[in-house]
Amino acid sequence: MSNIQLDIEWTEAASRKIEKLMPRGSQDAFLALPPVECLPMEGDVLFLGPAGKQQPFIVAERQYHHDGDADWTIILILDVPHSTH
Repeated sequence: MSNIQLDIEWTEAASRKIEKLMPRGSQDAFLALPPVECLPMEGDVLFLGPAGKQQPFIVAERQYHHDGDADWTIILILDVPHSTH
C-alpha cells in the first residue's frame, strides 16, 4: 500500500493573496482539497478562500517526489492568474 502525502506550495504572489483571504490564526484558515485521485493538473484553476470570497488560483506546477519504498509526495504549486499580478 502506498503512502502519499500532499503538499501545497505558493508563489510569492499567491502567498500574499491567500494570506489576505485567510490570515493565519483565522477561523477560516483551512483548505479542503479533493482526494489524491482527483487532484487538479497543471493549468487547472482552483477557487480558494472563505465562502463568498473565493478567488482563483492556477496550478502552476504539479511535482511528484518518490520518498522511498511506496512513499510519495505530490506537490501542487499554486500561482495567481497573470491578470491579477
